[in-house]
Amino acid sequence: MHILEKSAAPLPADVPRPARLVLTVLGVWLFLGLFMGVQFYLNATAAGKPASLGMAIWMSVQKYLIYAGLTLPVLWLCRRYPPTSKRWVLPLSVHLLGVTVFVALYVALRLLFRTVVDRNTLQPLPASWETAQSLVRSNLFELFTMYATIAIAALALQYYRQGRQRDLREAELKQKMAEYELQVLKLQLHPHFLFNAMNGISTLMSRDVKTAQVMLVRLSELLRMALSHSTANEVSLRDEIEFVKAYLEIERMRFGDRLRVEMKIDQASLDARVPNMMIQPLVENGIHYGIARIRSGGSLELATRRADGRLRIVIVNDGPLGSLEKTHRSGVGLGNARSRLVQLYGSAYELRLLDRPQGGAELHLDIPFRGPEGGAAGEKS
Repeated sequence: MHILEKSAAPLPADVPRPARLVLTVLGVWLFLGLFMGVQFYLNATAAGKPASLGMAIWMSVQKYLIYAGLTLPVLWLCRRYPPTSKRWVLPLSVHLLGVTVFVALYVALRLLFRTVVDRNTLQPLPASWETAQSLVRSNLFELFTMYATIAIAALALQYYRQGRQRDLREAELKQKMAEYELQVLKLQLHPHFLFNAMNGISTLMSRDVKTAQVMLVRLSELLRMALSHSTANEVSLRDEIEFVKAYLEIERMRFGDRLRVEMKIDQASLDARVPNMMIQPLVENGIHYGIARIRSGGSLELATRRADGRLRIVIVNDGPLGSLEKTHRSGVGLGNARSRLVQLYGSAYELRLLDRPQGGAELHLDIPFRGPEGGAAGEKS
């Protein structure tokens, strides 16, 4: 139990928790004893019954050290029997008994250590039944208040700590759920990508077996690359671009001269962290819903740029007029991308699709620039 360890100045980390609790309780009550001793000295002086400052402080400290000793069992009771909305009868009964024992122990300890003194002579009073009764009558309200204060402070700190722990557990659960959703979304891409690639290979087998065989080898290499980062939510843009290049090499075998690719990669952007397997399905969408629908083929442009603490990615593809609507409805590529972007960046991203007057579409993706360590990086001069 270490309910009050936040009340005082931090202690060295190597001090055991029970010792930290005892030292904290002693520190709090010693401070109160010193303060009340000075107050007693000032009051006695003002009343014309001066006492030495040392004697006043010593008498007060003795009294408050008894409170310090009685604090520990009260803290134990608060931890063992905390009242709740559904369970309060037993804790209330326990604390009513507790305050009775608290009063009895306080009186017994003061008589045992002879800290009850005559206010006129400042001499210890004898340990007698009359002295005990007088002590109870003069201190009953203070004792009840002290017990209630200790219990309320302990329970408040206990409930605060439980709330903090609950918030931390909820935050950890939300993070795990987000990571799980990202993994599910990522796994959704693999069969989708593999299905399209295998479909292209099967089509090619009927007219160019040798090229289809080479394409199959490239596909195995591509899958090996994908599996090497299968557990990562983010990879460097450099790795992502290498994966896209390997994918485009397979697509060139499939389309031949019908597919023309141009890349405009800003070297300053290559260290950026990007969602794993994010660009490839967007490029695949551009080819499938754009260039593949033109008999003569077309061109695809991939450009990246780092500016103002952001990473900007643009994918442009040729295609028939009105292809944007089909691209937008394609489901897996763009729908998956949006879901993953929300998980990773919240609202700090922008994904836009623009129809080109001459045909085809432009995709603009804007995300925060995160450096190799995963944090935001400043602009290079």
